[in-house]
Amino acid sequence: MAISYGTNTRPIILGIVGDSAAGKTTLSRGIAQILGPDNVSVLCTDDYHRYNRPQRKELGITPLNPACNYLDVMTQHLQLLRAGEPILKPRYDHKRGDFGPPEYIVPQPFLIVEGLLGMYRQEMRNAYSVRVFLNPPEELRRRWKIQRDTVRRGYTEAEVLRELDIREPDSAAYIRPQEHHA
Repeated sequence: MAISYGTNTRPIILGIVGDSAAGKTTLSRGIAQILGPDNVSVLCTDDYHRYNRPQRKELGITPLNPACNYLDVMTQHLQLLRAGEPILKPRYDHKRGDFGPPEYIVPQPFLIVEGLLGMYRQEMRNAYSVRVFLNPPEELRRRWKIQRDTVRRGYTEAEVLRELDIREPDSAAYIRPQEHHA
């Protein structure tokens, strides 16, 4: 299944991109469960945020904006993983809105890469064996986001709706155009 060359094995890489609460993590977890923990690694590109939640609020930038993310490091890590090399990646805790300790990722025969901006650059797209863009109906995605963010992340429904409005221009400018690359 994976491609071997030299001492490293190049994994089959599935890239899953979509807007916030489009189902990326749910799909990734389901595929990982089917493939089995010994056969799959999962990397969330949202861990490459440049700023924590308070910093983003102060700067007036959303995590959907490429300038709010370390895309250069993300690109380098995707290239290393594609070559079968392990990485030490940053980790963002969505519940706390802050960074946690880094995580060591060793590519297994299958690697699932999911997040908001995983197909933003051509160099990123080149790393994938398969590219998927999740685009559920907007009304459904909004319901999923309200449910997730109120239950798991401690927001009120009004805060989630306000955040959706704030994020809309960045979603239109940076997230949805990636669909053309899937």
